[in-house]
Order: sequence, then structure tokens, then C-alpha cells
Amino acid sequence: MNELKLALTALCEELGLEPPEADARGRYEVRVEELVLRLGPWGKTEVVLEGVIGNLGRNAAGAWETQQEVLRQVLTWNIGRLKGQPRPEILSFDEEENLLLLWRTWPLDERLTAAVLQGAEEMLNELEFWRSKILSVAPTFGQEGAS
Repeated sequence: MNELKLALTALCEELGLEPPEADARGRYEVRVEELVLRLGPWGKTEVVLEGVIGNLGRNAAGAWETQQEVLRQVLTWNIGRLKGQPRPEILSFDEEENLLLLWRTWPLDERLTAAVLQGAEEMLNELEFWRSKILSVAPTFGQEGAS
């Protein structure tokens, strides 16, 4: 996992941030203004970079209809985006954390630092795109307790 720590350190230096401590899952959360990246192990031979688009809210059952509409719209945009310009990031919904996120993986090897530096820049750009797009139809998206 030494390559993961090296990549994290390089990313934080590039962003002018202190490297964070790992969470219980071994992921490192890096905050760039309102954007959140998480870097961590993916199995034994890969590393995952996640970009948190936003939380769908704590009241999942009560807001299910609104959440479905947001997710339906996001999937429509994603299909259109994939047709026009395929991206390496995968759009996902993490049911456990109730998060909409982007993610991608790389092999855990000597090329990881360069891949993470480039991938993080691309991921931050994608996060800005998705957050602005979703906020245009769901202005409270990602706010604590909102959907």
C-alpha cells in the first residue's frame, strides 16, 4: 500500500492540503472547497478514487419519490453524456451511504501517483459538472437532511 500513500501525499501537495488520516475502511477523504474526493484500496491490487456528488438525504423513505425523479434525470443525462464523450468515471448510487458518486480504479503499481494526479483533476471537473446539473433541477440536493 506504499504506492497509495505516495499518491495521496502527492495529491495533497498538489492541492496545498495536509494528508488526512484513513477512515475505518482505509479510505482517505480529501476536501477541495465543497467537493469531496476519497482515495482508498480496492481489493488487494487496485486503488479507487471516488468523487462524492452528493447525499440524497437522511429521510430516504419519505423522500423516495423525489429521489427517484433526481436519479431518473441523472441517468438520462449520463446516457446522453456517454454518447457524446465517454468518461472513465462510473456514475453510481451507494445505497449504504445514500450517496450519488463517481468512481474509477487503477492498478496499485508505480504508475499510481501520475494516474491519481490526472484522475483527480478530471474527477473534480466532473463533480462540478454533475453538482451544477443536479442543483439546476433539485436546488436542495446534497444539503444535510435534504433530498
